[in-house]
Amino acid sequence: MYEYRVKKVTAVVDGDTIDVDIDLGFSVSFSQRVRLAGIDTPESRTSDKAEKTLGLEAKEYLKSKLKDAKVVIIKTEKPDSSEKYGRILGWLYIDGDTISINDHMIEDGYAWGYLGDTKVKDFEALKKQRAKSGK
Repeated sequence: MYEYRVKKVTAVVDGDTIDVDIDLGFSVSFSQRVRLAGIDTPESRTSDKAEKTLGLEAKEYLKSKLKDAKVVIIKTEKPDSSEKYGRILGWLYIDGDTISINDHMIEDGYAWGYLGDTKVKDFEALKKQRAKSGK
């Protein structure tokens, strides 16, 4: 895996996308949009009110996880891990945690596992997982 050290999280776009400044060293940084790999969250920009509510909750969950993080690392499978929209596709790790935020979002009921196949939006399954995790 390849690692990128995040200098600053500049925006949480939605539950599975963030904007960051990546530290390249020598006081140089690079702005990049990052798509969290292996997950999908409900959309926060949709006319479906139920989905929008869950999407905004996923976005707030991600914001809360990143808010006080001292160290944010993006891990990717290959050096140029961008996908069709130009975003880096990666797993986020904060403050030395060995479990990615991506996995925490699934465990806590804010995201589904997603490997690029057909999306299945089972909102009830998310709600049940969230209740099970106590989040």
